[in-house]
Order: sequence, then C-alpha cells, then structure tokens
Amino acid sequence: MGARLRWIRRTVAAAFLVGLAFAFVDFRHLAPERLGHALASVQFVPSALSLLTGASFSIACLVVLAATLAVGRVYCGAICPLGLLQDVIRRVSRLLNQAPPFLKYAPARSWIRHGFLWATALAIVAGWGGLALAVLDPYSNFGRLFSALVRPVVTLANNALVHAFPSLASHGWYRVDVVWASLGVISVALTVLVVIGVMSALRGRLYCNTVCPVGTLLGMLSRRAAYRLSINSRRCKRCAECLKVCRAQCIDLRTRQIDASRCVACFDCLSVCKEAALAYEYSWKKPQPEVDTAPAVPEPSTNFSAGRRAFVSNSLTSILSALGGLTLLARGGGGEGAEPARPQRHRGNHGEGHGGEHSGKRHREHHDAGPICPPGSGSREAFLSRCTACQLCISACPTRVLQPAFLEYGIAGLMKPRFDLAVAFCNFDCTRCGDVCPTGAIDALALPEKQVTRVGVAHFDRRLCIVDQNGTDCAACSEHCPTKAVHTVPFRENLRLPEVDESLCIGCGACEFACPVQPTKAITVSPKLVHERASKAREEKASTPVPTNDFPF
Repeated sequence: MGARLRWIRRTVAAAFLVGLAFAFVDFRHLAPERLGHALASVQFVPSALSLLTGASFSIACLVVLAATLAVGRVYCGAICPLGLLQDVIRRVSRLLNQAPPFLKYAPARSWIRHGFLWATALAIVAGWGGLALAVLDPYSNFGRLFSALVRPVVTLANNALVHAFPSLASHGWYRVDVVWASLGVISVALTVLVVIGVMSALRGRLYCNTVCPVGTLLGMLSRRAAYRLSINSRRCKRCAECLKVCRAQCIDLRTRQIDASRCVACFDCLSVCKEAALAYEYSWKKPQPEVDTAPAVPEPSTNFSAGRRAFVSNSLTSILSALGGLTLLARGGGGEGAEPARPQRHRGNHGEGHGGEHSGKRHREHHDAGPICPPGSGSREAFLSRCTACQLCISACPTRVLQPAFLEYGIAGLMKPRFDLAVAFCNFDCTRCGDVCPTGAIDALALPEKQVTRVGVAHFDRRLCIVDQNGTDCAACSEHCPTKAVHTVPFRENLRLPEVDESLCIGCGACEFACPVQPTKAITVSPKLVHERASKAREEKASTPVPTNDFPF
C-alpha cells in the first residue's frame, strides 16, 4: 500500500514539475501553447483568482480544498511546483553532504504560519492583494525563478552547444538571443532562491510550513482529513527510519504522533517502516488526539463532536475570509484610490460602447507615464490587482516584448509583465499571453478582438525625426505599423513625413521599435490606463472600370 501510494505521488509530482519547468524555460516555444496553462490552472491561487474573476469556470481550487479534507495535503506533496523544487534541493544537498542526514521532529510554529496567512488575507482586503500574492504564492515564485534565472542559463547553454558543434544546425538547433531581466528583477529572484534553497537544504519543507499561506490554509484542513497517517504504538520500535525520509519534521516518536497539519503526504515513511507501524487509514471513525505541547486535559464525553464543530467553524471562518478578500481582489483590488472593475469583455467582439464615448471626436487626453500592460488586461489597476507575477506570459511571448517590471509600475507591480519596446514589439497576430494566463489577469482575447484593443497610443515628435532633421528618406515606422495608424504625408523636397492617426493606433510598439533614431525615438508609445477599442482602417477599393467595347490599350 505504502509503496503504491509513493509511486503514484512521485509520478504525478514528476509530471507537474517537469511540465511546468519546461513551460517556463521553453525558449524555442516547442511546447504546445496550452501546456503551461493547463498545468498552471490547477494551482490553488491561480485557480481561485480565475474562478472569482469569472475568467474561467475551473473549480480546481475547490477540488484541492475537498481533496485536502479527504486525504490530506496531496496538493503540497504532488502538485505544487515550489514544494517539489524544495524536495529536489533537499535531495541534492544530501547527496553533496551539505544537509543533515535526517530531520528531527520540530514543534509547529503556529504563530508564524498563521501570521503569514492572516497578513495575506488582510493585504487582500486592504487592496494590496496583488502584491501579497505575487510575493507569497508558491506557484508564482516557482515561475519567476525559472523564467528570470533558469531560462537565460538554459539559453546560454544552447548557444554554447551550437557554437561548439556547428553540425547541430542540420538537426534543427540554432542560436537564440538571450534576454536578461533587469538587475533589480534578477536580484529579487536570486534572493528568493537563496532563502528557499537554504531553508530546504537545512530544514526540508520549512518554507511550506511557516511562510507559505497556501500550505497553512491547507494544513488547517488536513488536521481533520478523513484519511491520515498514524503510528501504531504497539508496533513502533522507534527505529527512526521514518525520520530519515520525513521532509516536514512532523513525526514525533516520543509521543508516537504525526502532525497532520504539516504532513505533505509524500508517503515516504510508509515505504520505509519495516514494522508496519505506520498506516494511512480512515480516521473519522474515532477521535484522534491533538498534537499539542500543553498538559493533557481530560476530555468530556462530547469532545469529538465539539472539537469537530470548533474545527469546522474555525476552518470555514479562515477560508471564507480568504475567499472574501479574493472576491474584493477580483472586483478591482479594493482599498482607497482603487479604480472600478474593468469593463465587461467577452471572447468575441468587444461590441459597441467599449471606448465608444470617444467616437466622433479626437481623443487627446493626457497619457500617464509608465509601462504598458498586456492586451486583454483591461486596465492597469485591474491587471496589477489580479496578476500574481508568475511570468508564464513572459516565457510564452514569442517576441519577448513582455519583460518583468521592477519598480516601473511602483511597488504594487513588482515582477509583473510590462511592454519593453526597446527589446521588441507586440506581434499583431499573437494572443499567447492571454492564452496561457491562469489567473484571468490577461483575458484570452480572440485574435480579431486583440487586433483592435488599444493598450497605448503612438506620438510623433517631428523635431527628432531624421526626415526633418537630416532631409533623409525614412518610412520605417509606417512600414512596420500593422494597423496603418502611422502613415506618411508629403513633405518638402519630395520627402514624406510620418503622421499618426490615433483612432487606428493600438499601441503595439512596432513603430517605436523600428524607429532608427537614438537615444530618444522620434515616435514613442504611451500607455492607456484603461484599454480602449481602436477603429479599423478602411480598405481602399479599386475603382470599377467603365465597360466599353474597345480594348483598354
């Protein structure tokens, strides 16, 4: 039984860890577009946000809660990629003799665990949920580590192989440009890696059982799970073989008890116990003693039902508080100064009214400085409140125009994707960022809808243009504009000067990226705080010739 459960757990864990790692480091975009989305959509926080925002009807988060109440923290042991990464770090550290041979039992630091959980819930209610979840969500932390740190290293290794073995080109290998994130982003990612790495090497799943709010929430349920690990006191000889494989420090051999709230259901202890003293069995049939360091108190005859009611009450309060905060987050972030929820958008056409109040007149409002957020995000405020900065969209972007922000958005936008038009531009025929986003921060727009979604608007500065300054022909911006928003008009001495029709501009940045002027471009794109709908260029129809009986020559 124990060996079978362990094999199933390891198989599922390997699939999630390898699949998500490949989705984040896939610099050649070999993976199917939906691979990362499918694996990320079953992660607890992205699933909860997606469900509450109405981006999808995925109930993966509810399934995780139900599974935890039924069989314990299987999510932490087999699905959460950051937890699995910690197991890998622990194993490697042991092989290198940089970690203790086994972990002794350690009492639970409940005040630390619940402190992080309630701080996260309060941050969500106060309107800082986007930042709190970006910092503490385990899946998002895993994504940033692989996107910002591992992917560039893998790309460099690929380029080194291509350079060393030119014959690989005949087998489809080629060099890929390496795009590094900013120094601030790399510093944050390295700090997280060092902290998690040290905690994992020295104390196994310490991060999961002290810092991670998802682990704490699921731990509250797993304490009363229907199926739990238990120790048979008559069979146990305290050989400590189970301690050698326990990564959660939750087995107390002195009292022969297992702290189910910290057990991550790896089932390794079941497979190493030679005395069959450990069992994974149905536990609702009889009351189970609590793991507590306080002196034992005689239990009344109604202890089981009263304890069950108290547990259910406390758990529901915690879950409803967290979900209530997430609901506020889904509605636009909450907090003072937060903007209303984004306009209703569908996967089909925008429909009339999206930016329609500006039709018939030239919209010349002041554009706020700062980065451009991806098409499908609706508005900057909504995007920052819903994005957990997992950076899956950054890894999926084929042009690499999406890059992680440091402080360009402010502290609330730390590590979240932004347009970097110095690197590339947004492909007119691409919707990958919305296709892979698991939280609903970026809607999966249909291609025709994306092609008229205005995320910014281009502005032309004639004083910087080489046509005006040098008298040189240049139509790079108009030639690269996919919507014909940038066109040229007659200028002096048979030249042509760029002109911008803002009603057609979608802010893709192709014009700015193509402009040869340095260091300040002659044409630049400024962001729209609330995305709008652009007009489509009218196709000029060829005039119909008047039919005659004569030849046209």
